[in-house]
Amino acid sequence: MGKINVYILGGSGYGGGELLRLLSQHPQVQCIRAVSRRHAGEPFWKTHPNLYHVVDGTFEAEPDWAAFAKAETPVVFSAMPHFELAQQLQELEAVWQRHDLKDRLTLIDLSGDFRLDSAAEFERAYGKPHPYPQALSSFVYGLPEWQKDKIKGAKRIASPGCFATTVQLALLPLAGLKNLGFIAVSAITGSSGSGATPSDATHHPTRANDFRAYKVLNHQHEAEITRLLDAEGSTGYSLAFVPHSTPLVRGIFATVQLHPPAALGLNAESLRKRYEDFYRDAPFVRLVEDTPRISAVVGSNFCDIAIHEKNGNVVVMAALDNLVKGMVGQAIQNMNIANLAQETYALYLGGLYPL
Repeated sequence: MGKINVYILGGSGYGGGELLRLLSQHPQVQCIRAVSRRHAGEPFWKTHPNLYHVVDGTFEAEPDWAAFAKAETPVVFSAMPHFELAQQLQELEAVWQRHDLKDRLTLIDLSGDFRLDSAAEFERAYGKPHPYPQALSSFVYGLPEWQKDKIKGAKRIASPGCFATTVQLALLPLAGLKNLGFIAVSAITGSSGSGATPSDATHHPTRANDFRAYKVLNHQHEAEITRLLDAEGSTGYSLAFVPHSTPLVRGIFATVQLHPPAALGLNAESLRKRYEDFYRDAPFVRLVEDTPRISAVVGSNFCDIAIHEKNGNVVVMAALDNLVKGMVGQAIQNMNIANLAQETYALYLGGLYPL
């Protein structure tokens, strides 16, 4: 594989900043360009001050696709808000076709636009029709621990949601089992998951000393979780997902509880072995004792998982950084896999403990 050239669409948000930070450390990325109409002409560090004297470059108002077409391995990350790429993709594909880019470039979307299989599933999850349903089937769902073989060589990748990634990694070794029954999921998230533009729910004064649930039993990421379970052949289960807003800036912590049938033999020992075997070759999943800690994963691409069982009750806990393994880090992991680079490039970093 040759040197990678990257374009970031939506470079001024938190996702764009993390892409610039991590990709600047990638040994095979030779050029990074980023688009932000609002900040066009400004250096990256004006919006992302942590990148001062670290990542050089200025935001562009529009992509220069003619220049980008000269890249040996072109990769586009879309870090735009939900629904933006879906509305623009048809026009972008026409432009890429004219520049002989459409079939060469790898497009990785960080939004929810292409994570689901069908327009009907999308509308149920997001409450509005999909702007470009014909393209849904062209995207591979980018959870590397689930379907790495499909990601290899893929040209269109939809990176999973942050909650979905956390809960899927907690449940994946159990996927395919029958009659798991009621699965209760409670998960907390930091404010950065809502993006850089504040709202009534994410503005710091309204969140700093509060703890509340939101989108109870109605969060869009539930559709991604059940899609995985169903695809793996799980039947006889019922999932209840309750997300919570916390004063943290980064991090997700999910607690999954279930009481599987005794016939499945899921005691503490067998569960531990099941998870160890499943994640043996997963470089970014760590099995920990007692409990995961958000402070141990923030800034990293790791997901830490702990498993407990007592009297037939099973508890699986998972923690990750919503901006890294839950978003940008996973997208870069997908880029590495898709382009046959080393999976851990730019990502094998410890967390920022203590925060």
